Amino acid sequence: MIKQYNNISLAVGIPGLIVQLYGRFQGMPLVSIIGTVLFMVGLAYYAKAKGRNPAWCLMALLSIIGLIVLACLKDLEKEE
Repeated sequence: MIKQYNNISLAVGIPGLIVQLYGRFQGMPLVSIIGTVLFMVGLAYYAKAKGRNPAWCLMALLSIIGLIVLACLKDLEKEE
């Protein structure tokens, strides 16, 4: 796993997931969309950290389930 990309994914993805869930539970669609976009950016970096195509960021549309799926994927990147 590429640590630099993993750190970026954590810095962007976790706040994005929190904002996404907050927007959904409070009935604020714009906030939820902003959170989803942030979460997608975070998952794109996480996919790159694992040596995968950044298109895996579309799993953010499934919220926490998408994160679980992406976390279960095999790491294709050489250990550094």
